[in-house]
Amino acid sequence: MLNFSQPGRAIFSTKEGFVAIGWTTAGVCRLILGLTEEHTVQALDKTCPHLPPVKRTSGDVSLLVKRIKAHLAGDNDDFLDVPVQYPAVGEFSLKVLRRLRKVLPGEVVTYGELAALCGKPNAARGVGSIMGSNPVPLIVPCHRCMGKDGSLTGFSTEGGIEIKARMLFREGFVANEEHAAGLAHLSKVDTVMRRLIQQVGPYRALPDKPQPAWDSLVRAIVHQQLSVKAGRTITKRVHDLTSGPGFPTPAQVLEFKPEDLRAAGLSKQKVSYVLDLAGKVDSGELNLRRIRNLPDEEVITELSKVRGIGRWSAQMHLIFHLGRLDVLPTEDLGLQMAAARGYGFAECCTSDEMKKIGDPWAPYRSMASWYLWQGLESGGL
Repeated sequence: MLNFSQPGRAIFSTKEGFVAIGWTTAGVCRLILGLTEEHTVQALDKTCPHLPPVKRTSGDVSLLVKRIKAHLAGDNDDFLDVPVQYPAVGEFSLKVLRRLRKVLPGEVVTYGELAALCGKPNAARGVGSIMGSNPVPLIVPCHRCMGKDGSLTGFSTEGGIEIKARMLFREGFVANEEHAAGLAHLSKVDTVMRRLIQQVGPYRALPDKPQPAWDSLVRAIVHQQLSVKAGRTITKRVHDLTSGPGFPTPAQVLEFKPEDLRAAGLSKQKVSYVLDLAGKVDSGELNLRRIRNLPDEEVITELSKVRGIGRWSAQMHLIFHLGRLDVLPTEDLGLQMAAARGYGFAECCTSDEMKKIGDPWAPYRSMASWYLWQGLESGGL
């Protein structure tokens, strides 16, 4: 068991951003997983003002810092020998936190399962609240708690679900066997892919709870020929034209004046695209449920009947909504730029060059495309 002779608090950088810890002679009382140094400093100052700052750790604290860095880089550690000073919480909360420490790297438990293990099988929601206020994540591994349906649900750090997904990935947890097979294939056939996968983490093109097909297609139209940032800004404005949780429905869109959509930032041309999509979906001419089960090329054919939805937009729907794994959008400018940087071409690859680069990726070309996009956005290429 580690021993901390003097209380203190410290901040250090890791592969997942900055981490802060606070400790007393009884054990670690606070651990903050942040992304930026500023956020981490502020959080530590707010939660542990009574602990003296330590610029250079020593002894078992220094050992713990090294172990946390190694773990977040992929060298798994269960931290079971690290003493924890638990907060002043109720008996059930304390039992949950202590039982969670027995869930080892590579393993997960659902909120309901953890509640049952602690004697209250109907307290899954209560367990979720306990996870959200866990003061010592990682050492008390709340990131290993999942929804009943296998969804990541949430993670109370600055990085949120994305950092939770990467932590589980580096610990060896396999959430999707098909994705795991794709990652193994891409890592084997392509050294650029191997590096990007290690850098980015798990394949996350399809969220745990995908947005409705209609929302996905509106988003695809909005993002055409725009930067990611500009596309997100206009998408939010379109979303906010009504007060519901999703985009305005097709029927609602048909009731808008074109000026309403123009005011949200859509070009005159894109307004006509969105209205055409709304009309075809509202009339039933385009049945978004039926196309779920069609082969890729037939989905593209059906969607291309909508004004403004061409092959690229249909491919985005296949990848980001239907979860198809072998789509290669060779005309995508971002993908062409990413491939040029990754594979040593000048400026942008041509469509033919993209096809040649992508041949070894099959049948996981969607996955490879996503990793190149992530590498381009993060500056990893």
